[in-house]
Amino acid sequence: MLLIEFIPLLLFIWLPIAIYYWGLHRSLYWKRRKIPSIESKPLVGSISGLLTFKMCVAEQFNDFYFDEKTRHKPFIGIHMFHKPAIILRDTELIKRILVKDFTAFSNRYCSADEHNDILGNTNLFFLNSPGWNDLRTRLTPLFSSGKIKHMFHLMKSIGDQLSDIMGSMDINGKTRSFCVDVKELCTRYTVDVIASCAYGLEANSLKYPNGDFVTYGKKIFEFQIFRAVEFFAVFFFPEIVRLFRFKVFSKETSEFLRGSINFVLNEREKSGNKRQDLIDTLLTLKNEDKNKAQTDTSRYVFQDDVLVAQAAAFFTGGYETSSSTMSFALYELCWKPDIQKRLRAEIKEVLTKSSGNLGYEDIQNMNYLNMVVQEILRMYPSLPFLDRVCNATNGYSLEPFQDFVIPKGMQVIIPIYAIHRDSKHFPHPNEFDPERFSAQNKNNIKPYTMMPFGTGPRSCIGERFGLMQTKIGLINFFKHHSVQPSAFTPKVMELEKKALVLQAKGGVMLNVVRDPLA
Repeated sequence: MLLIEFIPLLLFIWLPIAIYYWGLHRSLYWKRRKIPSIESKPLVGSISGLLTFKMCVAEQFNDFYFDEKTRHKPFIGIHMFHKPAIILRDTELIKRILVKDFTAFSNRYCSADEHNDILGNTNLFFLNSPGWNDLRTRLTPLFSSGKIKHMFHLMKSIGDQLSDIMGSMDINGKTRSFCVDVKELCTRYTVDVIASCAYGLEANSLKYPNGDFVTYGKKIFEFQIFRAVEFFAVFFFPEIVRLFRFKVFSKETSEFLRGSINFVLNEREKSGNKRQDLIDTLLTLKNEDKNKAQTDTSRYVFQDDVLVAQAAAFFTGGYETSSSTMSFALYELCWKPDIQKRLRAEIKEVLTKSSGNLGYEDIQNMNYLNMVVQEILRMYPSLPFLDRVCNATNGYSLEPFQDFVIPKGMQVIIPIYAIHRDSKHFPHPNEFDPERFSAQNKNNIKPYTMMPFGTGPRSCIGERFGLMQTKIGLINFFKHHSVQPSAFTPKVMELEKKALVLQAKGGVMLNVVRDPLA
């Protein structure tokens, strides 16, 4: 009887000790296998900088990549909490994982809640094989060069609106300049482009900054503490996502996206109008799967929320990426007036030749604009890492690099931001220098060292779309304006610590000067 009374006390004393030693055993995983690794602490692992928000994901992986003890190794071991994971450094290994042996790493490690976050779980980004293969194949035609050409005039119209809105913001009559958060302005532009090209809607975010699409986009990507924890769990600790009901799309955001997209789908279906956009593609998928839906219980049949999920992913994928690329470009150019001048000279030349009526091929042939955009994507890749999970039944051997087999289920991380900032691949990597991508120099760039959209079969499906909307936005920004540093512009870009994607902390405040190209 006395012993039973002491059981709770014994548990109170010994359970934490047992957990600690279990964590200590796990933290020595790489040492036992004689694999070069980053120091790990029991339970917390190697990611204390992330957990305390002292570093963003890009900076944490950057520290791992450039660690003095391991920086010359082809790969290194880390711990995400108690779970061992691998960070790749060698380009040949990266090629093997992302391309050559893709079937062994076709899935992402990150995962959304399949029961409570249908829009997050069933979209192209998070979907795993075999559903991913089918969806990717069926969505790919939407992003062909022919389809982008068809959407071009819609993007161009929104670009003209951006230029007009900026003209109306010139409030200091004499100086014709104003200080503005260009990140917020670029976000409104990209929202309008996505709404028009994908959904056939006029979001009017440029005219009405507090419109629904901007508001709900911010709810997804404004990384307050809880939102940061949600995204961190989805990408690095998916085991707890279902337990705590974490979501890529909150209930409120899901309801907005579901209502908006279903409305457009229904209206398009009733009218029978064709715009060759995302909605037309989704309706085609819906009709193709009508009979399948009656007999097949698979959750990847393209009906109802699975359709909405693809439109939601298109919105979120374009909302943050292109607007960040534009605003980072404006930031770097404000400090480099000579580069800005050369870019604006090319814009002027092309506008003059086309009599102000830019065509799709005109923009494709703007070499210096492309060099500027590529250099920004090198310095500021929107998603600063790629993640994969080993799905090979018997694991995956890393020979001849090391006598180690990646076990099934282990996370593999490719730190894009760090690779892009490696002086071994890009001399003076923290310096903004578009000449790296000139015709004379771009062929010197080593394969698998420049991957802003990923690479291999799971590279970003919307790359062409994102590049075109970014370039049109920058052309219309610089058509009548230039940028200069303001009193609020940091000399060194500070990244938001709580964000999973690359974000400038506090926005990008610049002086915008009315300066029409003569």
